[in-house]
Amino acid sequence: MDLDRGRRDDVGGTSPQRASDSTIMAPRIAPDGDPVDPPHDAVIGPGISTPLLRLCTALATRARVDLLTAGRHAASDELEQVLGTLGSWEGARVIDPDQTMVVLAAASLQDLAERLPSSSRSTLGVQVESALRLLHTLMQRTRIDAMA
Repeated sequence: MDLDRGRRDDVGGTSPQRASDSTIMAPRIAPDGDPVDPPHDAVIGPGISTPLLRLCTALATRARVDLLTAGRHAASDELEQVLGTLGSWEGARVIDPDQTMVVLAAASLQDLAERLPSSSRSTLGVQVESALRLLHTLMQRTRIDAMA
């Protein structure tokens, strides 16, 4: 699997991190290893969106499996953090997202939402719905060239 397919380092001779009023930000990592949210006015390029969408897809799938088992749901806790980040993004700020990852993240979140018990819908379910609205906006904005 090509893990860097969302990056466009060689397009037009520009790198994904540029300093300007509409900065395309490369992913920034805090000392504890968590991704750092870009500034509110920054454009969210594929260097940030692709890894977060990939993580969202994996955690949503794990959270769905966790629903089948009793006990602590660690994946759901991690997913809530990722969904908080996605929920803070405005669709217009996200440029050139990896189309396949957008579709996969939306599918995994939709699958999770359909299986959430009603007690979870008040917290995780609200965040899932917010993220799905963003992902649907991204899918409507462009033609999706993902193979089924």
